[in-house]
Amino acid sequence: IPVYFWEESLWASFWVNFNARFSATLNIAFLINSLAHTHGYRPYDKDISPVESPILGLLAIGEGWHNYHHVFPWDYRTGELGNGRINLSTQFIDAFAALGWAWDRRSADDRVVRRRVERCGDGTGAGMFGAALHPDTRPAEEAAPATKAS
Repeated sequence: IPVYFWEESLWASFWVNFNARFSATLNIAFLINSLAHTHGYRPYDKDISPVESPILGLLAIGEGWHNYHHVFPWDYRTGELGNGRINLSTQFIDAFAALGWAWDRRSADDRVVRRRVERCGDGTGAGMFGAALHPDTRPAEEAAPATKAS
């Protein structure tokens, strides 16, 4: 297109439109991955370097949930917030699943996630900004006591 519309040389068009753009994209990806291993919380495993970074999660369209991703690498949601509220990567996969183009999606059970948070986490809690898990995932001993029917 640059060669045809702007009378740009093929060589200059290749360098600007492919190599410069490719280099910029790679550097941005490397920056995101570096930040996702250094600045944030470790609610799922405090002994590994990947972190949860809500701001990076928003800016990088769901790539800021690195601690979760490294603890549960088989979970297609890439983060506990894979319910679509914030994680656009999950929305994208779910949209293709609705079309029948993605299948066999696996995700971690909420109880497994909670146990991992309690056993190995750094104490910040699970979810965005350390928010607690959904009340339905509380262990039975924490749930409201059942009332006896008379």
